[in-house]
Amino acid sequence: MSQITKNILMIKPNSFGYNDETSNDNYFQKNVSHISSSEIKSIAIQEFENMVSILENNGINVVVMENDKNKRLTDDVFPNNWISFHEDKYVIHSMFAKSRRSEKNQSFIKDLASMNFSYELLNDYSEFENESIFLEGTGSVVLDRINKVAYCSISKRSSNKLFKLFCDDIGYNAISFTSFDLRGNLIYHTNVMMSIGDEFSLVCLESIKDVNERNKVKKSLEKSGKKIVTISLKQVDLFTGNIIQLGDNKNKIIVLSEEAYESLNKHQKNILSAESKLVVIPIPTIQTCGGGSVRCMITELI
Repeated sequence: MSQITKNILMIKPNSFGYNDETSNDNYFQKNVSHISSSEIKSIAIQEFENMVSILENNGINVVVMENDKNKRLTDDVFPNNWISFHEDKYVIHSMFAKSRRSEKNQSFIKDLASMNFSYELLNDYSEFENESIFLEGTGSVVLDRINKVAYCSISKRSSNKLFKLFCDDIGYNAISFTSFDLRGNLIYHTNVMMSIGDEFSLVCLESIKDVNERNKVKKSLEKSGKKIVTISLKQVDLFTGNIIQLGDNKNKIIVLSEEAYESLNKHQKNILSAESKLVVIPIPTIQTCGGGSVRCMITELI
């Protein structure tokens, strides 16, 4: 059994831009005032298309879809927050930012069916938005699909109640905790401080301040048998936690941004590259303005 897939969904960022609403708790976002909004959008599209090309050249089947430009969805390049796939099922997630809820596009499911990707709805958590209860997909939750364990750093965007319901729905054991960034701010998405592949688990243990919670996470990762790659709080700031392993048993790659790659030390690179090719993606504008990196841009078609 494998954790990874070579089939992924990505959304072309035709309306990409800085989102004031999401910047309130996404401390990775920065407003680039010296570049016009039209230039930012154009550069983001170039970065996206280059990323798709690099992935395809490395054996990944990238399904690219687009939303209606008139919807002006500044963050739809990060589809993993509203939808996740689990074998023959899919889940629609509860989104924190009202400006992002229109990203949910059921027509994509029909389009996938026409490409022989057949999924049935497992659950739609959108109704929880009315109760201010959120869980933003594989941004909020990092899955160990082999061992059926799910990890979630609790925040405004990641409800423990909904996390437990999600784990019940997909049949996973739930491990929750809280984590904090370099400035002491609550980390809003688990996938900026943790990633799990077939042979490795990458995690910023020092971001988990509670000793009992830290030990709980560490013991669970050790039990999985995967090699643990620990990263620092400074590396979390550089999107080093926001990586993803893709491919199949014959061809495994680890996708990471240029900034994340440059932050890795020799020991970390050696562990990650032991089984997989490191594929480096330059996406500085999407990272800076959007506050997310390569993992956030990819929804696995499991």
